[in-house]
Amino acid sequence: MSKATRFAPPTEIRIDGQETSRSPAWAFRLAVAFASLLLVSALIVTTSRAAFTTTTDNTGNSFTAGSVALVDDDLGATRFTVTDMEPGETISRCIEVTYNGTVDPQVVRLYSGGFVDSGNFGDYLNVTIDEGTGGDFSTCVGFVEDDAGAEFANTLTFLDANHTNYGNGFGEWDPSAAGQFKTYQITVELDAATPNAEQNESVTALTFTWEVQS
Repeated sequence: MSKATRFAPPTEIRIDGQETSRSPAWAFRLAVAFASLLLVSALIVTTSRAAFTTTTDNTGNSFTAGSVALVDDDLGATRFTVTDMEPGETISRCIEVTYNGTVDPQVVRLYSGGFVDSGNFGDYLNVTIDEGTGGDFSTCVGFVEDDAGAEFANTLTFLDANHTNYGNGFGEWDPSAAGQFKTYQITVELDAATPNAEQNESVTALTFTWEVQS
């Protein structure tokens, strides 16, 4: 006599204090649904958190190089135009140099920008250069040198051979802000011992250069 097939008893779930019979398949579906609900809830929370954001900006930044600038008061005019110099004759002229840069620079240096010599005439031109205050391009009246001793005192030929750039230039003026200025007195003497062979010789296109660096 065969034995009767035995079925697993239905799952008992209590709801509101009452027992309700449910199959294992129904319980599985309920578990899946509950897990899905938790997953959706987690996604909603995560998405909500990602939606809250804020930024702040600091805009319009830029960088511009400062400048160093020198100007003089010659208004494009030549400082020396001397003819018929005689041995022993001395000529003095002044020029005012102004610093117009935006940064605190190094010392202003003066040097030769070159010249044309027709016959060694520069060997007999004695040049003295002083820094000071007072006087300007129109006159040296009122000029007072800053300290005893010239910034340069030698022949024009020596100036052009030894002082040709900022590195070997000379000067003590160290401006610190735009608008500051310095007067330079340049004195040129034709040496009293200039030989007759130098008659009618000349120096032309002579340039004095002031340079400043940051």
